[in-house]
Amino acid sequence: ISDLPSDLRWNDVYKIGGLSLLISLLATIYPAWQASRTQPAEALRYE
Repeated sequence: ISDLPSDLRWNDVYKIGGLSLLISLLATIYPAWQASRTQPAEALRYE
């Protein structure tokens, strides 16, 4: 094989970027919500 053909479509780049941003946002919502409900004194007690 002398070369590898590739075709970069900007629409695909935007879709993948948006999807990865959405997944990372969804993955951080629950831990952030849970941490916001914790009292600071209770969290520091177990440190």
